[in-house]
Amino acid sequence: MASSEGFLTHEQREMLKIASQNSEILSSSPKSPTSLLSDHQLKVPAGGKAPTAGIAVRHVRRSHSGKFVRVKKDGAGGKGTWGKLLDVDGESHIDRNDPNYDSGEEPYQLVGSTISISEGWLDGSFIKSSGEGGELQDNKEKVRRYKEEVVTIIHEYFLSDDIPELIHSLEDLGAHEFNSIFLKKLITLAMDRKNREKEMASILLSALHIEIFSTEDIVNGFVMLLESAEDTALDILDASNELALFLARAVIDDVLAPLNLEEIGSRLPPNCSGSETVHMARSLIAARHAGERILRCWGGGTGWAVEDAKDKIMKLLEEYESGGVVAEACQCIRDLGMPFFNHEVVKKALVMAMEKKNDQMLDLLQECFSEGLITINQMTKGFTRVKDGLDDLALDIPNAKEKFNFYMEYAQKKGWLLPSFGSSAAADALSISVPAS
Repeated sequence: MASSEGFLTHEQREMLKIASQNSEILSSSPKSPTSLLSDHQLKVPAGGKAPTAGIAVRHVRRSHSGKFVRVKKDGAGGKGTWGKLLDVDGESHIDRNDPNYDSGEEPYQLVGSTISISEGWLDGSFIKSSGEGGELQDNKEKVRRYKEEVVTIIHEYFLSDDIPELIHSLEDLGAHEFNSIFLKKLITLAMDRKNREKEMASILLSALHIEIFSTEDIVNGFVMLLESAEDTALDILDASNELALFLARAVIDDVLAPLNLEEIGSRLPPNCSGSETVHMARSLIAARHAGERILRCWGGGTGWAVEDAKDKIMKLLEEYESGGVVAEACQCIRDLGMPFFNHEVVKKALVMAMEKKNDQMLDLLQECFSEGLITINQMTKGFTRVKDGLDDLALDIPNAKEKFNFYMEYAQKKGWLLPSFGSSAAADALSISVPAS
């Protein structure tokens, strides 16, 4: 019986042997198929056909140069085929109309918010607020740096008692939108110190009012203070009483009007510690001789209580009216060292001009304005205080209103007041309640 090898020629048996050896080497050697074929030169039979038997022979192809090379198949197919099962090297196209479409294969995109907004589930501000996250972080960082800067400025003020320098430092910061934060920090630091610093803080508020801070800034600052009153009380035991004194002092110094206390109270929860503090401040103001007691509640720690300044202003105006020199009067005003309180000079000068029927006081105000000693803001505040008290003045000075109108027109011509000062809108914006003296 013929063996199975009887069907193969000698050359075929040699080729089969070589192919078997190649398959064993391929499974254990990192060499490429091309290098292995180069190690075993294949012989072509006399008929000219390349042998096709054997595992390795199926993947052998003759190149244009006549050499045999092993084709890289590995089940991946060629051009026009789908490639291997796990092949991810090429770009894939996902057809959403395919019955086997899986949304999990889609590249990740944040499209939920857009779909939700288009369907009406979310408000359009959702994306805007999400996009402003970086801007919000920048704003927090700006507030943090501002707080650090103003703490240093306030500490320097407590040491130097130099109000103009502090105002200059605040203007250099150029962050007027944070004025209420400055007020909160100022009073918080003052409450943790002695009476001298508390008095200095109150005088500073008078200086900052109108010049840099608006009434709204001061109201917002006190609201922030009262909202955190319970936390402040953990570090400062008498914080509630101290805050009530600061509020009452602000009213006496014309920094706030009594109506502002109502506004502050309305912005606080009804039964919170801050509301009780506002009620306490109202009680202090309503008491007999409240003005004098509140002005001296901290002992006039800077050496210049407001009442003392009022007395000195009255004396210098009387001396000037009796025949003094304008330059000497201006120097006395400058020596007071309270530029934030120069509206008192304007008020008393106007009232004295009405009472004495002596328009010489207008020359003094003109000189003070020309030298920059009294600013337009201080002029406006002084005229406003006189305007608010015209009804009382008319009891002693019958033609007080006519005189005031004459002085107002004169001041507008000289540039002391804005042309719009006489309008009701300007008057309401600058109206300041002054306690009876």
